[in-house]
Amino acid sequence: MKRPIFLTLLALIFLVAANAYAYKINKNAYIKFKEEIRYENWSTFEKPSTIDDQYDFVSSKMRLGFGFNSSNIDAYSEINWTQFFGLPRHASYGTGALYYGQNNGARDVGKVGIDQLWLRGRMPGCENLSATIGRFKYNSGLEYGTKPKNKRLAWLRKLRISQRLIGGFEWSRVGRSFDGFQVAWNDKAYNFTVAGFEPTQGGFYLDYMENEVHGKKIHDIDFLTAVFTLKDSVIPGLDAQLFYYYYNDDRGIPNQDPEINNFGGHILYVTPKVGPGSFDFLVWGDYQTGVWGKDDQSAYAVALEGGYKFEDIVWQPWVRGGYFQGSGDDDPTDNDRDTFFMMMPTLRIYAMTPWFNLMNTTYCFGQLMVKPLPNVLVRTDVTRLWLTEEDDAWYQGSGATRADIFGYKPIRPAGGFDDDSLGTMWDISFFIKDIYKAYGVSMGLDLYYSHVWGDDVVEQVFTKDDDLDFFYAEFRFTF
Repeated sequence: MKRPIFLTLLALIFLVAANAYAYKINKNAYIKFKEEIRYENWSTFEKPSTIDDQYDFVSSKMRLGFGFNSSNIDAYSEINWTQFFGLPRHASYGTGALYYGQNNGARDVGKVGIDQLWLRGRMPGCENLSATIGRFKYNSGLEYGTKPKNKRLAWLRKLRISQRLIGGFEWSRVGRSFDGFQVAWNDKAYNFTVAGFEPTQGGFYLDYMENEVHGKKIHDIDFLTAVFTLKDSVIPGLDAQLFYYYYNDDRGIPNQDPEINNFGGHILYVTPKVGPGSFDFLVWGDYQTGVWGKDDQSAYAVALEGGYKFEDIVWQPWVRGGYFQGSGDDDPTDNDRDTFFMMMPTLRIYAMTPWFNLMNTTYCFGQLMVKPLPNVLVRTDVTRLWLTEEDDAWYQGSGATRADIFGYKPIRPAGGFDDDSLGTMWDISFFIKDIYKAYGVSMGLDLYYSHVWGDDVVEQVFTKDDDLDFFYAEFRFTF
């Protein structure tokens, strides 16, 4: 979307919100504020040439939003100020290296930009139909905004289904947004959404208000989507979806020009109570077809998960496990490309320490969650990982973050290897809500630690040290 349109839209939204507040014409105007201060500490994999394998830094992510709701029109604008303090100069791995490298080697750097800026209209007499235009967040799997009635379904949809293919990448200090349109029919029983949009820069790169870097334009990436969701109001405990996602990268990056069609869906089900608790089941799958330059793209990904939550037992332990496989290419020299392509996801949901992604990756995991206090959730996971095809690469990345950077990088290249074992990761998270809550103000704290034991694939690249430790603490302040 062109800048004059954004400025006009911004002025309109601020005018509506300001009038509603100053003159109290409409009580539906609102302000949102969120501040996240994060400390990160990395002890990374190490090559003999690595200068700085241990480092830490601090960052701030501040968002201020103005919104307005009415019977026929909703509007929202949000600005984002990201600031870094003490990024590492010589790190070769981890988020510190990415933030420093993509922002031209600045250690203490910050930028302000428009993160969201949209208008949504509903036709009088046909409230189920809505159309949105502007800059917004789009998270695959969450196409309709209302949460399922079942809280377990809501958690699973948000943290085990959403953003595997398209996401706002909010865990990164910048995030990403999308410029375009959405049209939705939202019924009590189902939702049907179609959308077309282009991504902004972001993620690790601060200048997301700019479209072009070194002659490449981020708006040369195009998405089209069509998604049907069956809500749990039809069958209690069941949430299901069918999706089609189209992705075309026309930036002109050499050998990186995918045009991909995605066909897939998911089924989530939480059973009625069985004994002291209930079971949950998850199936998600995606089949890809299209072209990658002169090669034919044919790939897939599938996830199978299940769990049992002891609802009547102290701390309500929730035990879960699962299996995932993203296809790989068993012959990188032919004209068929079989590597699953993630497009532009929010990786961190599925790789809590982002040392792997879902491309050419197979893993199984066990997970335990407990609530020792009503406002405290403790989660711990053990994950074992392999490359799906040993002749394919070990990939990292979460999609395009800067116009001139493709977004995925082979850490170990394809071909010439006979090992597929990536390693094992153990991590633990503490999510503490409402440390303080009064007068509309809320404070929270997240703590996270992980250790990675790298195996054969990691050892072939990081020959000096194949272990990794990552810790972060994040304080949140919202109103």
